[in-house]
Amino acid sequence: MRFFCLLPVRDEADIIAQCLDHLLRWADAIYVFDTGSVDNTWEIVQELSTRDNRVIPLRKEPVFFSETRLRGWMFHQARKQMRDGDWFLRVDADEFHHIPPPQFVKDCMRKHETIAYHQYYDFRLTEPEVKAWECGEETLTDRERSIADRRRHYTISSYSEPRLCRYRSTMHWPETVSFPFNAGYVARERLPIRHYPHRDPVQLERRCRLRKIMMADPGNRRNWSRPELHHWAETAWRKFITPADLPELKLWKTGTDLPLVHEASHIKPPYLRAVQRLIYATALPLLDRMRPAFSADARPQPIPPM
Repeated sequence: MRFFCLLPVRDEADIIAQCLDHLLRWADAIYVFDTGSVDNTWEIVQELSTRDNRVIPLRKEPVFFSETRLRGWMFHQARKQMRDGDWFLRVDADEFHHIPPPQFVKDCMRKHETIAYHQYYDFRLTEPEVKAWECGEETLTDRERSIADRRRHYTISSYSEPRLCRYRSTMHWPETVSFPFNAGYVARERLPIRHYPHRDPVQLERRCRLRKIMMADPGNRRNWSRPELHHWAETAWRKFITPADLPELKLWKTGTDLPLVHEASHIKPPYLRAVQRLIYATALPLLDRMRPAFSADARPQPIPPM
């Protein structure tokens, strides 16, 4: 049983080394696609790959980020090395698994459960932290410190999506969907992930500026449902800053356990789960044959020249 990570990156130089160090504690392979970084993210990835061959740089190419075409393409590169019973994960550079996935599979999933949704703990950039940055009390040199020490206030997210899945050779992930068809029987427990999307004012402002450019492209907007309502459409970075008195804001003591969340909104009612379990136990190969495959000529969508 091996664990394969699919990691798209773009301008993550402040955190990519910490991300890869975290993943290498348990992953068997990390496939990295750089979608056009203009900082030294790709150079950091390449340098780490020379020290550990589990880091596999796929390519650097200016393409639009897409949960469908991009992640699907990455999956089809990685699956060449996968065997039935292995596990693969969608991962991002700003995510740190609070429970290592191999341990989560062993301790938190039943044998018939083959896909897990995530539970985000969203670590926030707070108003006092922005003021400290603007006063020079925190600077770019602080990026050398662990992100777990720098950002310790979080909220618990109710949003969840599939992140961890057991591989089978018959499954299909075409370029039109964000996860394989008939991925598996959903685990009741969620995979806990510490999420650090807003790390300092410089990173956050740059992130908003880049996403504004991406969302302005008509071709890219077609990759999203209701793009005008997506959080990528927000261009004012200060709107992401969290007030220190936000009622749901919690403080994490680095290295301690986070509160368990037993949210069940990601699973179907019991009677439907019973039907699903029967179908997944008996009819998956047949269902897989009925699903479309990834097109041979499908590629991540290039960003047109400016």
